[in-house]
Amino acid sequence: MLASGARSEAAAEFGELAVWPPVDAVPVDVSGLYAELAGDGMAYGPLFQGLKSAWRRGDDLFTEVALPEEGHQDAARFGLHPALLDAGLHAIGHGDPSGQAASGALLPFS
Repeated sequence: MLASGARSEAAAEFGELAVWPPVDAVPVDVSGLYAELAGDGMAYGPLFQGLKSAWRRGDDLFTEVALPEEGHQDAARFGLHPALLDAGLHAIGHGDPSGQAASGALLPFS
């Protein structure tokens, strides 16, 4: 669900995700994520450090991201700012309770 601000009027359309954080989801500690990624050779600049929090429920991963202040002036140029999209993916593999995630940083690409 993409929402502007703390709550979206359209949240009711999203069923179970209208409650945030998701019911029965367990918080994932992301406080040291960017330092960890930098140690793995993936240093993100301030604009690309938008992951604020994450939760896991079974195999599902939920993230909360925000575009840092320095990205606000040109945000209207995009349907979804690239830094915001990227931040939503930063928690992939982080805090994986199964231990199945690959070691080091995961980088989705095509």
